[in-house]
Amino acid sequence: MITHRYTVFIGVVGIVLGLGAVRAYAQAPPGVDDSQSPADVPAGDAATEGLRSLYVPGGLSPDRAVQAVIGTSPDLKRTKALLEQAKGGALQAMSALVPQLELIGRYTRLSPVDNPTFEIPGLGALTFPSLTKQTATDATLSYSFTRSLAEAMPAYRAAKKSKAAAGYQIQAELNDVAFDGRRAYYEYARAEAGLAVANFALEAAVSQREETEALVGAGSAARVDLMRVRAQEEAARVAVEQAKLGAQVAARALQTLMHTEELPSLGEDLSEEVTGIPTETEKTLLERAYQDRPDLLALLKYIEVTEHQLKSAKGGGAPDVLARGSVQYSNPNLRVVPQQQRFESTWEVSAVIRWTPNGTVAASGRAHEIRAALQQAEADTQLMRDAIRVEVAQGYHGMLAARSAIESSRLGLEAAREGYRVTREQLQAGIVNTTTLLQAQTELIRAQVDVVESAIGIRIAKAQLRRAIGEMP
Repeated sequence: MITHRYTVFIGVVGIVLGLGAVRAYAQAPPGVDDSQSPADVPAGDAATEGLRSLYVPGGLSPDRAVQAVIGTSPDLKRTKALLEQAKGGALQAMSALVPQLELIGRYTRLSPVDNPTFEIPGLGALTFPSLTKQTATDATLSYSFTRSLAEAMPAYRAAKKSKAAAGYQIQAELNDVAFDGRRAYYEYARAEAGLAVANFALEAAVSQREETEALVGAGSAARVDLMRVRAQEEAARVAVEQAKLGAQVAARALQTLMHTEELPSLGEDLSEEVTGIPTETEKTLLERAYQDRPDLLALLKYIEVTEHQLKSAKGGGAPDVLARGSVQYSNPNLRVVPQQQRFESTWEVSAVIRWTPNGTVAASGRAHEIRAALQQAEADTQLMRDAIRVEVAQGYHGMLAARSAIESSRLGLEAAREGYRVTREQLQAGIVNTTTLLQAQTELIRAQVDVVESAIGIRIAKAQLRRAIGEMP
């Protein structure tokens, strides 16, 4: 499939650019109509056909590539774990808002004691038994007003905010992963186009060398011209090998992000006009970014989370006021006098206030730590706003530059084609030498590369701008 793309690209570029006709006598490469001059094809059509030649029907589209990257991204899976973590924190905090039920079952061996004997008139001597085994069950229900209202309630609100922050973080990671996938796709397209152009440049160099050898043999050209052409051919071979390396690396990078071994193919027609580009002013785009960027929204939510955590930490140092009730069913029941070898039930209800100085000091220390984290988060928010402002500016002006590059590359292609045509005619007339023709040929190849670069550049610029304002690229 890769060979197919190279062949198509070379054939089309040979037709529309006329690079194959590098022989001084206008000998055309196979499959090219030598009656058609490069000047007969408009530059806009040349650029369009050259870009369209990279398209493979049914190939991998950028949207499909992005979906594959998203579906297999470990970074996204790791970020989604934050949501489960936040849910767990909310469940823990919620458990402290309801009364705490404690159930205990126990078996106890008691040490024997010597109980006194009482003389009761009319009844005689009375001795209490000393039982050394006890089986008991206890059920205690307690509710801490301080822990529930001053500590658990802020903690629960913090956990709920954490779930919202995790959702924004997931969206931010989703945007980053989508951008990485789309950029890798277009980097692969750039590498494929570069390899196709390098292969064609090599063919052109070989053709030029063969023609120059013939001219030197006929005594119409100097041997130094042949040396220059051979050097140009070797440079073209090196460029092909470098382009192959670049294409292989770009393909592996895209395969790695997609977690697949299947070789990608370009399923997007790069000659088509790019749509969906934000058209607002830079100021409006910046306002949208401040409002919609999920990473900024996640940080703002994190500040709210930290504020609730600070309230919870302060509440943890207050004296604890709680109500408690319990029921005991035991054999023997120690509250029954005299003790008897049978199960008895008793209950108790109490109001308790307790305070631990060490706990207050620990809570104060935790509050200081959280307050410092809050200050850091507020500073990070300002830093992120500054970074977003720069990203929006880069995306906005990068898009303007990319649009200008589209028009500039087409004009450059037109100028390079015309320059090459004139230089060929001058070479045939003996006005210039092969060095000048090689320079014109190099400029023509560079102009075609610029067309490809501009087509890919505007697509990457669009993705960068959409990511900068909080949209999925």
